[in-house]
Amino acid sequence: MMKLSLGLLAMAFLLSLAGCTTELDTEPTNILPEQGVFTDKALAQSVLANFYASVNYGQTNSNHGNYHLLDEANLSYGPATTTDAEKIIPRDFFQTYDYGLVRRMNQFLAGIRSNAARSALLEADRSNLEAQCLFLRAWYHFCMARCFGGMPILGDTVYTYESGIDPVRFQVPRSTEAGIYDYVIAQCDLAAANLTSAKTTNGGVANKWAALMLKARAAVYAGSIANYGNKITPSIRTQNWEAGIPADQASKYYKIAFETAEQVIQQSPYVLQIDPTNLGESFYKATSVKSGNTEVIWAMDRLRPNVVTQFTNFTMPYSHRDFTDGNALGVVLNLVEAFENKDGSAPQIKTKNDDGSYVFYNSVEDPFTKKDARLWGTVLYPNAPYRQTPVILQAGQLNKSGNEYVIRTSSVGGRDPEGNLITSINGPVANSDNFVNKTGFLVRKFLDETPNAGLNPGFSEMWWPRFRIAEAYLIAAEAAFELGDKAKAVTNLNATRRRGGITPVTESTITFNHIVNEYRVEFAFEDHRYWDLKRWRLAHTIWNGTPNDPTAQMYSLFPYKVVAAGDANNGKWVFTKQVSYKMAPNPRNFPLMNYYMAIQPSWRANNPKLVYNPLQ
Repeated sequence: MMKLSLGLLAMAFLLSLAGCTTELDTEPTNILPEQGVFTDKALAQSVLANFYASVNYGQTNSNHGNYHLLDEANLSYGPATTTDAEKIIPRDFFQTYDYGLVRRMNQFLAGIRSNAARSALLEADRSNLEAQCLFLRAWYHFCMARCFGGMPILGDTVYTYESGIDPVRFQVPRSTEAGIYDYVIAQCDLAAANLTSAKTTNGGVANKWAALMLKARAAVYAGSIANYGNKITPSIRTQNWEAGIPADQASKYYKIAFETAEQVIQQSPYVLQIDPTNLGESFYKATSVKSGNTEVIWAMDRLRPNVVTQFTNFTMPYSHRDFTDGNALGVVLNLVEAFENKDGSAPQIKTKNDDGSYVFYNSVEDPFTKKDARLWGTVLYPNAPYRQTPVILQAGQLNKSGNEYVIRTSSVGGRDPEGNLITSINGPVANSDNFVNKTGFLVRKFLDETPNAGLNPGFSEMWWPRFRIAEAYLIAAEAAFELGDKAKAVTNLNATRRRGGITPVTESTITFNHIVNEYRVEFAFEDHRYWDLKRWRLAHTIWNGTPNDPTAQMYSLFPYKVVAAGDANNGKWVFTKQVSYKMAPNPRNFPLMNYYMAIQPSWRANNPKLVYNPLQ
């Protein structure tokens, strides 16, 4: 029997996993027997399933609360006072560090490569299981790299401590940041060679195209760090490049990213999901509906009764609630205004004229229907439908008093003596009332349309897409732009812009800001924005901590219906823009030190070869 100990003591010496209490000479009891696991396909798949469940890093729709710490959304629940995390983005935000998992993956690889496994399993099955593990291990290393930069690379080694061994042999130094991205890229190539090229059910199991997407993403991350890290934050690096990548490596990575993304676009079975007759709904379906989906390559899938999410329960409009919650997340105006207007006009929503008077709109939807159609598929704006019923978002009324207009509000659901609604049960309001929106907008993306998807105990089977074919187009566009090929950059960028019905860019008009904004609107709430701003070294300038700064301060947009009998504007709508209540008066603040998360002193005490990151 192959002894594959799952104890973590060796890793405590190796990579400072503190807290292990296993006795050095105790025979481990948690052993993976070769005959019991690696000669049985179903058992081997069950181990892989555990690995899949262990790599859900970063922002997901399992936890709506972490959206609040980014710039797209604002929590509606909670006390009026803000937390420290709302004053400054934490340095350890979404930290990924788990060498115990790496060890277990390496044990699996040793077992699945054993002679017994080769004898008992069909080679196609065995090699596919091995490739899936290689991919998941590469994904882990990528997620760790985007946090810390270069970290120790163990390869396939399974470290096991035995009494009398000098622990120094377990002290592995950090790789360079380029080295860990090179490792991810190489591992993706190995995985892709033996993964199926066919679609998998709901993208729940990695295939060849998932591996190539990870390769392309890792390469474009490395390229942008080499490029912008040296242009914008040249001092944020370590002496031996454990953090930071030399500038002369940027073009190499951009070339890998472009070629790999193009391969996925041209050869994979995935295509952009665009219905020109209803662009907004087709975008929602591309991200949030499994049935008939042509776009999602790899996802965290869910299936009742064991794997569900309460995201819909918490975030659905309270007026439409299935259970006890609702309105947990309000989309901030900053994101809404990032969606371009189809006619190319300024995307900012005008609330006042130059003379200070209100801008009157015939419909509460007027400012939003002219925008990029992806807004409809991402955000519930006032009067937009959910489950085919309009979502009423109304902060109050605008009444007439003499020659002056006066804002009138009430408790939620309140009405005037004539029976007209004053403030909707959904809000928005600028107070600490629970279950009431604070921004004027709600989240649509990943909000389940299925009846009772917010109801206990079934809740929702909504998935969490990690790779969509749209990202291949944006990676190709970005890499081509950085390599100076504007023609290919334009072609790829316009592929995703087409789904919004917005003006195409041309070789003479395309800018880097087009690429930055396209990532933002295409992948809102999909765990891209935070990491993208870090790799482009834009996070500290956009989230600069300055009050009333247009990018750092989060804003809300409150709609008011004009109720003024006899007035020419009766029945129309006005809006007011204000600092978003829950986050006021704290603009987003991303310090320079946050480009690399901290190496913990306890890790370094166990492994002195772990050099600290910049600004520690």
